[in-house]
Amino acid sequence: MDILNTLSEEVTYSNRQLQGIVAAWVLSSVAERDAKVSHANGHVDESDYTKQSVYSILYSMFRSVGTVKDELGTPYQFTFNTWGYAWPTRWGAPPSDRSDPQRFGRNAYTGLLHFDAVRELVSSRDGHVHIVEMGCGTGAGADHICGNLLPKCTYEAVDMQMAGVTTCRERFAGKYRGRLVATRADATRLPIDDEVVDIVLVNETHVTDQGEVMTEEDRKFFRSAHRILKPGGLFAWGNAIPDIAWGPCLEFMAAIGLEIVEVEDVNAEAIQARDEDRERIDCYVEQALDRFVAFRTPVVGPKRRAEAAMAMKNLCRHPGTQLYEDMRTRADTYKVVLARKV
Repeated sequence: MDILNTLSEEVTYSNRQLQGIVAAWVLSSVAERDAKVSHANGHVDESDYTKQSVYSILYSMFRSVGTVKDELGTPYQFTFNTWGYAWPTRWGAPPSDRSDPQRFGRNAYTGLLHFDAVRELVSSRDGHVHIVEMGCGTGAGADHICGNLLPKCTYEAVDMQMAGVTTCRERFAGKYRGRLVATRADATRLPIDDEVVDIVLVNETHVTDQGEVMTEEDRKFFRSAHRILKPGGLFAWGNAIPDIAWGPCLEFMAAIGLEIVEVEDVNAEAIQARDEDRERIDCYVEQALDRFVAFRTPVVGPKRRAEAAMAMKNLCRHPGTQLYEDMRTRADTYKVVLARKV
């Protein structure tokens, strides 16, 4: 079983199915020559996985694991699958309480809306703006915005992963009586009409991460956002990507009519968040992996458990992993970008 490549984004895997998938993966290690996941830093070569398979098992696992406790004993469900950042002091008072286990992910969504141009647009519509999020994950950010930041907005949360969309529908959408809907779709082929959206949000979505080379998927992604935005509509995007990718991305955006309004570098704050979040992530990974009986298999179980732990931590940009080091050395940089459709 190759869980890095064979799982489907169209399926929400049940706990029973996940137990079987993990068991098959553990047993397959007997015939595996070289581990795809580095035990040293969690790195996996781009050629050894597909994002559809990796996020399929992650979002299904987040659902299956359910409520856990952070390092201080506070119960929560892992729904903000974003590493986020500490709130920059230059932006004013922090919007999230330090007791919130997922405050850094919440900060990342709040940060997309902190720009003056966003506030002006929202004010001009008396709060009645329509938002589309491309790559919503579990919908935790959509819930945060609809419930805490823009209580008059309407929001369509889009993701290709059925497990994430199912979580959004079951856990969040019902609270808002139609204001929040979750749609399973490829963001490069959105089932949304032209020029109907006031604000497009993108938070740590797995695109534009191939260095200085923009892929056709990347170009389709930006064109899709441009197509659905109203004239004058705003595109807010936050992510840590290869530093050399920012130039080509911003140039392409400008070329298709997404005029760059502001760019904020929050890389130092992203590193700070990972450092401060270290104990919580360690706790989560241990509690999550404890749920899978196959990791108790003699010899091969502990080996696979170590690989799974490092892979999960690398995706969180955990201290000691490759993706954390990439931010620390600024090979990757976290920025928050605002653009306007002209």
